[in-house]
Amino acid sequence: MDALSEILHALKTRHTAVGTLTLSAPWGLRVDDFTAPTVYGMAAGAPCWLQLSGREPIELLPGDVALLSGVERYVLLSSPGVSPAPLGQAWAANGLPEFQAQTEPGTPLHFRWGGGGAGTTLLGLAFGLPGGLRNPLLMALPPLIVWRRAQGGAFPWMRPAIDFLLAKEAQSPGFTATARLMAELVFVSLVRSHLLQAPGETQGWLRGLTDSCIARALQALHADPATDWTVATLAHVAGLSRTVFSTRFSELVGASPIEYLTRWRMHQAADRLSHTRPNLTQLAFELGYTSDAAFRSAFKRHYGVPPSRFGLAAADAASAPVEGDDA
Repeated sequence: MDALSEILHALKTRHTAVGTLTLSAPWGLRVDDFTAPTVYGMAAGAPCWLQLSGREPIELLPGDVALLSGVERYVLLSSPGVSPAPLGQAWAANGLPEFQAQTEPGTPLHFRWGGGGAGTTLLGLAFGLPGGLRNPLLMALPPLIVWRRAQGGAFPWMRPAIDFLLAKEAQSPGFTATARLMAELVFVSLVRSHLLQAPGETQGWLRGLTDSCIARALQALHADPATDWTVATLAHVAGLSRTVFSTRFSELVGASPIEYLTRWRMHQAADRLSHTRPNLTQLAFELGYTSDAAFRSAFKRHYGVPPSRFGLAAADAASAPVEGDDA
């Protein structure tokens, strides 16, 4: 399994919302409390500006694509200095449904806003991931990734995918299923682009994937979290000595191998608990715990509540990992 496959495995979207934003200058939208990872594709028209809280604005030209992980506030503007309206308020004014982690819109959403001047068309994609901001992929991403149209040679399918997602044929057979696949392809391509261009800026397991030895251990751990992994057995998979492996893993991933194993097991458990009612004893066994009590204790340390009380609201409200876990 290569890095791209790892990303797809971790992405595992609950649902994807696809929409078109038709905007006319002057316009501005402020996003304060929307934590789902979001992609904006600058499709056509006048350039716009994207600004994360406390940072310089970034100009988006036609063909550019931006991925926001949802961890920081941001504004979209027709030009710097425009006073933005809250996105939630503008969204409600358009009569559009609130984004729900468990509900996928059957057709693309169409949003209009602005003062009637120069037009800008954006593709908008929002992804519902299990675990909210605790999702291991989101924890590893920077707040913003920008893909420029000039990079088209590396990902020639990016523009056709965006064009398809902007199509008006929402009622055609198979559109929703194909749109989901296309949206995930755009998402993964943006993450892969970041991995290739700025590996030093990547965090967590994504950064670990940039090292071939650590990547082998991560792939084995992800594929079979129920195995009784130890630092020694993971080091063997990586082809490194125990000491070198442990040091390199911690430096790249930001956690010891066993700490990361626990986090991955807890993410898998939370994903199951967020949309099913599994037998907890069986779930504990499937995740490598020798007793129900050990699993319940690890889960409560990580999420602050026992697994029996962990549901959809708790999963989506989770915003940061608990440090210092052990398997």
